[in-house]
Amino acid sequence: MNPLRCLVLPGMDGSGAWLDEFAAAMAPRLPVEILAYPPQRALGYDELVDFVRPHLPQAEPYLLLGESFSGPIAIRLAAQRPPGLAGLVLCASFASAPSLPGSPLSTRTLARLATALPLQYLPAALAAPLLLGRWRTPERIERLQGLLHSVAPAVLHHRLREASRVDAEAALAAIAGPLLYLRAERDRLVSADSLARIRTRVPSLSEVALDAPHFLLQVRAAAAAQAICAWAAALPTRA
Repeated sequence: MNPLRCLVLPGMDGSGAWLDEFAAAMAPRLPVEILAYPPQRALGYDELVDFVRPHLPQAEPYLLLGESFSGPIAIRLAAQRPPGLAGLVLCASFASAPSLPGSPLSTRTLARLATALPLQYLPAALAAPLLLGRWRTPERIERLQGLLHSVAPAVLHHRLREASRVDAEAALAAIAGPLLYLRAERDRLVSADSLARIRTRVPSLSEVALDAPHFLLQVRAAAAAQAICAWAAALPTRA
């Protein structure tokens, strides 16, 4: 029997650079591959699905993990029922444009506002309360600044616009395998409505809630790895 592995599709930055601690926490039980997106190319969801598809493992069983922005990509790929896919994991993510918890602003409005901002000059300290919450430290804010600077501003703007108008909910009905949702209880970007809408389409999904901000995999790497590995251990074995 081939060992299970995990292919991770990263969040809005697309680099997966801050997923090293999560990969290390997973490594003793599930090897992780993080697929980075082109940092200088403004690819939409359709193009990113096409970009990821050839990278799906062909000869071994695997989990597909969509973090935040990448949830719709992972959902659409899982709906195609590729061979070897043992399960889908969504982390602080959504199938359709998410709403902001406790805010009158829609993500579409937020995306329009962000388009006017020079993101290459945006201090990470301003984004840290949304992404890191009470877990922000000088070291983590510095690392967040590195993420913001690693991607072309036009690419970040494009991804924000894509997330503000995406709708992959119909694809959820075509997913045949198990689905795990990791919910960040202190998420300030993706409200609980996103999980509720996914559950409507996939009532059998499993949910694990962690005391964490939107950057769940970065801040609670060990807890996230433990939850995923425990869920994966109970999946049907595949040859």
